[in-house]
Amino acid sequence: MAIKLTQRQMEVLRLLAMGATNAQIAMSLNITLRTVKYHTASIYSKIGASTRAEAIAWAWKNKIIK
Repeated sequence: MAIKLTQRQMEVLRLLAMGATNAQIAMSLNITLRTVKYHTASIYSKIGASTRAEAIAWAWKNKIIK
């Protein structure tokens, strides 16, 4: 079963992988900090990660980031 992330979740994941903080992601995407936290939690849930490092490793493995 393929994991489907929304376009916004992909943007958040890419910024996470670049080392951006939640506040930086919120500013970059012009969304609230609460929304960033919501997207991050959704990403973790969908991919089975519990930390940023695991999410970044998943993104690398699945060629979301290079």
